[in-house]
Amino acid sequence: MKIHRNHRWPKGLCAAVLAIAALVDIAHGAAAGYVIVGDVGEALESGEVILARPGAAPGASHELTRAPIRDGRFRIAGDVTDNIGVVSLTAEDSAGNYVGAARFILEPGEIRIRYVNPVAGFAADGGPYNQRVIGSWQESGEYQRALAEYADVMAAKSDLEPGPEHDALMAEAVEVRNGLTRIRGGALRGIALADDDPLVSFLAIAMGGLSGTQALERLNELEAVTPLPASASALRARNETLNRIAARTRFIKAGDKIESFAAVGLDGETYGLEDALADNELVLVEFWASWCGPCRADVPNLKAAVEQYGDRGFAIFAFSLDTDREDWEDASLQDGITWINTCDLKGYDSPISEEFAVRMVPMNLLVDTNGVVVDMHARGERLMETLAEMLGDGG
Repeated sequence: MKIHRNHRWPKGLCAAVLAIAALVDIAHGAAAGYVIVGDVGEALESGEVILARPGAAPGASHELTRAPIRDGRFRIAGDVTDNIGVVSLTAEDSAGNYVGAARFILEPGEIRIRYVNPVAGFAADGGPYNQRVIGSWQESGEYQRALAEYADVMAAKSDLEPGPEHDALMAEAVEVRNGLTRIRGGALRGIALADDDPLVSFLAIAMGGLSGTQALERLNELEAVTPLPASASALRARNETLNRIAARTRFIKAGDKIESFAAVGLDGETYGLEDALADNELVLVEFWASWCGPCRADVPNLKAAVEQYGDRGFAIFAFSLDTDREDWEDASLQDGITWINTCDLKGYDSPISEEFAVRMVPMNLLVDTNGVVVDMHARGERLMETLAEMLGDGG
């Protein structure tokens, strides 16, 4: 086909053709190298960064590679091939403790990771698609003002002892944080639905611009005009699973009374939640999985809660959404889990995860001895504050 130099294509068609050409090159194995460089010395001098991409199950992630942090700097290089898509880069100190993370588009070219502040954490700059999808909202004045306000509120809260003023600032922080989420979500949704470049729309969906049925419908529209990267199959699978879960589960809220269940532990014994509730004042029903990085990063906090409040009527009853026994067992042993730890190896198709409306892990319910939900998603400082309030200060 002969193309005249002075021929002007419509903007949208031109963008679509360029996207198709780029994807065809990648699909056929054309060299497509990426480099990720980081300078996070203000947050971490030494440790390790782990690069991972989302898996097919909601909340799942699969490690791509890792690199050491030396004098606050690191470098990762590789080939994107057919793997252009959303990834996360997590930083850990030399003891394996989580320090921060950034989500961005893995694409040919250079991405620079920098530390912003304790509230914003890490940010990723560079890469034309990364800037177009993420920079659109992250660099806006509206987002930056809200982020600064959030940092101010969190700093003020950290200087206060528990009390009415602390609680008021906590409520304000939640409101500002929700505002940040709305800015981000609104921008990504607009890109996902209407961008001229189908690859940009796809990447905005992958960043969370659409979910469930809307995401699947838009993916169908995009795939009708251009081949999508290999990462689209995992994105489609996640949203299909979320649709199935949403169709068959109910919402659980504080004040609801939950049903008991029983499941098998690593030792082959069957453990019943009813028994744990009868023996304790409060039980944290913890849903997790070996592939869930945030779940495993929270284990030290859970251990601290058990150590401080275990003899005051607090216990943990865990249920894993793993589908492979070896993965479940290895993670449990590596993390040193000592509490009741069960699994039926059915993942999101488990009747237990269905009964408890588990749409994503980590997820938990703090339940009193009568089976009534006291709190949901109780982690870290929030969990310790609730335990102190209900069981005493642990001193």
